[in-house]
Amino acid sequence: MTHALNLTLPLKQDRASKDMLRGLAENFANTVQPEIERALKESRIVHFARVLVIDDKYIQVITEYDGDHQEYTEFFRDKLTPVFAAIFALAEEAPDVNDTNKFWDYAKKHNVHSLGMATDGALDFSGSPAGWLFSAYDHKTVRTLQDALVHAG
Repeated sequence: MTHALNLTLPLKQDRASKDMLRGLAENFANTVQPEIERALKESRIVHFARVLVIDDKYIQVITEYDGDHQEYTEFFRDKLTPVFAAIFALAEEAPDVNDTNKFWDYAKKHNVHSLGMATDGALDFSGSPAGWLFSAYDHKTVRTLQDALVHAG
């Protein structure tokens, strides 16, 4: 089942945090992006991923992924600890990324619910019906799609 992560973190507004945000943005393509891409490929559960900054007030990590929410969250907390440490350093009230339970709780609290309702029975982080997420390929898993491409090639 495909799930959406709409992690939306309010950014600190002090000068030092804004300077760190500018540094993250300037270095993202060369330093952060390759680390995220490596972990995403290793996971074989993420369909799409992106990181956005909105008006220097919010940073978003948006993905579509397969499987259990908590396992997904923990995989990336573990594989991308330095990346999340840099992002969380910019966010208001963010926990230490080394604290598994607080990281999970913070991710749950800041995962913005999509409008509408899931048509495939998906549940959100709290166990309630998830918001709507369109899938052009009927929510097939990344592994199923990758395997089909290998066999088709």
